[in-house]
This record gives sequence, C-alpha cells and structure tokens, in this order.
Amino acid sequence: MTSKGILNKIKKNNKVFIIAEAGSNHLRNLKRAYKLIDIAKEAGADAVKFQSFTADEIATKNIKYNKINKKFKSFSDNLYSFYKKYELPKDFNIKLFEYCKEKKIIFLTSVFGEDSLNLTKSFNPIIKIASFESNFFELFDKLIKLKKPIIISTGCSTELEIKKIKSFFNKKKYSNYAVMHCGSSYPLKFNQANLSYIYRLKKIFPNNVIGYSDHTLNISTSLAAVAMGAKIVEKHFTISKKDRAPDSFFSIEKKELKELIKNIREIEQSIGLEKKIIYKEIKEMRLGMRSYYANNNYKKGMIIKLGMFKALRPYVKNSVTAEKYLDCINKKLKNNIMINEPLKPLHVC
Repeated sequence: MTSKGILNKIKKNNKVFIIAEAGSNHLRNLKRAYKLIDIAKEAGADAVKFQSFTADEIATKNIKYNKINKKFKSFSDNLYSFYKKYELPKDFNIKLFEYCKEKKIIFLTSVFGEDSLNLTKSFNPIIKIASFESNFFELFDKLIKLKKPIIISTGCSTELEIKKIKSFFNKKKYSNYAVMHCGSSYPLKFNQANLSYIYRLKKIFPNNVIGYSDHTLNISTSLAAVAMGAKIVEKHFTISKKDRAPDSFFSIEKKELKELIKNIREIEQSIGLEKKIIYKEIKEMRLGMRSYYANNNYKKGMIIKLGMFKALRPYVKNSVTAEKYLDCINKKLKNNIMINEPLKPLHVC
C-alpha cells in the first residue's frame, strides 16, 4: 500500500488504523525505543509513532516566556530545557524506521517544524501534526508540497480554528488528510473527552477520515470512539508507568495495549453495515418465533374466529405470519386443517 493510499484505504474498509504512540517514552535510549516497537508489534498495532522535534524549532529560549506546565515541572524547570532533554536523537529516526520495516509495523513520527520535517520526510509515510501545531499553517504549506497523507490532532483548537484548517486545505485544493478529535490535557478527565464531537467532525469533514487521539488513563474512551465512528485511534503507551519517562504517567502498558487492540478488532467486526442482515446462524433461530396452530380439527368452509388458533413455537416457514393472522378472522377456511397443524395461506380464502 502506497503512503498516498493509506487514508483512502482506512476510509473504505472496516478496519480501524491503530497508532501506538511511544511519544518521548524512549528516554533517548535506542534499545528502549526498539523495545517500544516490539511491544507495539506484539500487541497488534498498525503503526508505532515517535516525535521528532528539536528544541530549537519548538520552544523559545527566552526565560520570560518559556514556562512549563506544572505537571511536567518534575522533568524540567522550563519548556526549552524540557524539549532539549527529551528530543529524539537525529540518528535514531532512520534506525527506528529500519527496525519497524524489519518488524513489519508502520513507522510514524510527528513533526514540529522544518528541521524535523526535513529529517524524516523521505521515510515518514504519514505526517502527524500534534494538537499544539494545529495553527502552524506555514508548516501545513510545506507538508502539502510533499503530497503525503497528513493526520492532524485538534486537542487545543476551537471549532472556528478547526474550520480554518479546512478552509486552508480547501484553498490549497488538498484533501489527503485526516482529522483527530482529541483533548490536550495529560491525563484527560473522562468527563472532558466529549466524544460526541466526533459526530460533529464527521459533518464538518464529510470526505475525510475522522479519528481519536486518547489521553485518558484507561482504554474505554478509545473503544467508545471506535463505536462512534473513529477510523483512527492513537493511544500513548510505555514500558512501565513508573519509569519516569515524560509521557509515562498518562500512558498504558503492554497488557492494556493488547487488550485495547483486541477489543477494537472485536468492535470493528460487530459494527457491520447500515442494513439488516439475517445471517445463517440467526435464520436457524427463527424457529423461536411463532406460528398459529389449530386448537382442534376444522373443516373447509368454517369461519375463522378468535380462539380457534394459538400462537406457538416453532415458527413454520410459509405459515401465516403474525401480522397477517388478524386479517384471517371472519374468513372461510378453504381447506381442512387438523389439530396442532400450523395455519398456512392455503387454508385461508
């Protein structure tokens, strides 16, 4: 499958595209990054994703402005030093790509500016844009020129800003992108997930793939998103929540990732089509429905009255259906019928 066709395939088939988000949980250790890939592969993810930012392209050095969120203060006292501490070493990118290729899992990485884009554009099959970059139209313009599929998270965006994203791509006549519902809080409270907005995004972007990037502490929200129509699910995972990696405290571990993917695969099978299908196994159970059986022997010419027939199991194929039975009342029998025989159209004038 070419990178150009990935989103189109996701849109057309019933299989959810599952991204195991390693984020910065590699701790700049290549063996640890390989282990994260192994976990994602073993769990059954379609892709494993890293983040290829450089501190210089993502944060100012001006100490007056580069304050860090209190949840991450234990990792660093300012934003620039935080990103410097956890940026993915440049030579890791191609090594991780090659390892993913060997393991037969798709390598993805988020880009945050021209540096990380130039570093990864030759082998990154889908360009992921994090929620904090969703207003970085200068970067969007560079992505469009690559003609690769794009996945955009919208965790910090208002609806007006989301519509501006659509307008920007419309003006550029570029449609090969997916939009992810998301809540950019770490961890995200369940009552702030607002999954119903997935329906809204499907209306705003009727021709695009809609997905969900999950930052809650459990897997239930991702499962609900799939049931509501999300075609891509992205979930942070780690080796251990206790390993002091910057994304670990809101990530799931190997066992949970396996359970998430197993459940998603079950849900996608059960979603089915927007038409009623009576499968063979269900047809066999139609015997549990009812037919009308004669309470006595009745002769041809008798007038059918209430009480002469009783609705009982099993249903007999080609017998008078429940909705037709009342239409038979006060009509003549045109053939004899024996006690305990089902009433059929051949009996009714």
